[in-house]
Amino acid sequence: MEAVNPQYILRNHLAAIARAQQHDYSELERLLQLLRTPFDEQPEMESYALPAPPDTPPVAVSCSS
Repeated sequence: MEAVNPQYILRNHLAAIARAQQHDYSELERLLQLLRTPFDEQPEMESYALPAPPDTPPVAVSCSS
């Protein structure tokens, strides 16, 4: 199972969209680094494997052109 299911995936609440809109890309860079090896154990990044807290507002994204 661990070979086909990554520990870390990009979730909407982690995407740091609001920060990027303010030209702060530090969280996106951190996520990019993490997601380069999503199957590897990365103890310092364990919080990124957790689901969104229940009070997290939904993020609406669209890929339509």
